[in-house]
Amino acid sequence: MELILTGAEQTVLRETVEKAIDDMLMEIAHTDNRKLRERLKEREEILKGIFTRLPAEVHSAA
Repeated sequence: MELILTGAEQTVLRETVEKAIDDMLMEIAHTDNRKLRERLKEREEILKGIFTRLPAEVHSAA
């Protein structure tokens, strides 16, 4: 699957995924349930994989 995004959309997506990773880390740290923690860690790894594939910088034509 290919997803074509504008520069602004890429920026928003990157910021959103980054925030989701940060939130996930906090949730993992505060979770006592072992099974839930493992599922959260799996989701964190998926988010990190997505984040690494997003463009690091978006150049705008000004």
